[in-house]
Amino acid sequence: MAKFKYLKPSTLQEALCFLNGNESDKKVISGGTDIMVQLRNNKIDPEIIIDISEIENLKGIHSRDGFITIGAATTLTEIAESDIVKRYCPILAQAAASVGATQIRNRGTIGGNVCNASPAADTIPALVALGAVATVVSVEQEREVLLEELFVGVGKTAINSNELLTFISIPQPTENSAGSFFKLGKRKAQAISIVNGAVQIGVNAAEGKFTDVHVVMGSVAPTVLRIREAEESLIGRSINRQNIENAAEIVKNKISPISDVRATADYRKDVSGNLFIEAMSDSLEQLGVDVSYPGC
Repeated sequence: MAKFKYLKPSTLQEALCFLNGNESDKKVISGGTDIMVQLRNNKIDPEIIIDISEIENLKGIHSRDGFITIGAATTLTEIAESDIVKRYCPILAQAAASVGATQIRNRGTIGGNVCNASPAADTIPALVALGAVATVVSVEQEREVLLEELFVGVGKTAINSNELLTFISIPQPTENSAGSFFKLGKRKAQAISIVNGAVQIGVNAAEGKFTDVHVVMGSVAPTVLRIREAEESLIGRSINRQNIENAAEIVKNKISPISDVRATADYRKDVSGNLFIEAMSDSLEQLGVDVSYPGC
């Protein structure tokens, strides 16, 4: 492992001052579950490591003013077990619980999972489906970025070198909404996703129509992909199997997976459509809506 300077700020302002320095290559860690592996394998060679794990105001989960707010240094275990998250954003609790092993979830954080920007990251599809917003801070300014706009490539985000992800905010879903997270791997646990994703829907059960649909897929493109064409094909339409299957075809046609050691591109396309149909059916079942209604 190459040598580097290790800094452990105790306040957010101290961390931002470190990030504002002149050194060209700095890395931020909290749990370190990704970066430490990269360091040991000599895949990165930073001049400075900034450890934010003891900054208390970057931790915690809160519900206020119509939003669920999660600190970037909150662990995946805390999110998976949070009563607030399970009540309002169950697909995020499911996604957090699917990451790695217990030891990884106990140390790994939501900020790290987001900033690592893997196209196979499990929490990102759920966050994007929920309309999450990232708060990014530097010495000079604070800005908010819609999470789906944060990712610019494999392992790359729109966060500048002098900025820090501090919070993720999720609009509190309405009562007539539900969602489903899905993941397919070679094993039932501790596996990198062959395909993952999430759907979050709203319905008018009395009219039997979709009022809102978010469809997000992972492991099928260089970044997590929101498929708006599939969403638009359902919003305002009747809730029935045919419309859902038509949307599944759009999903298959809009993704651009690769073939690798885990699966072929064709397999990823086919299974993505099937997983989408299952997720939509599960979401509708949570709302007490028959997937074949009205008429199928």
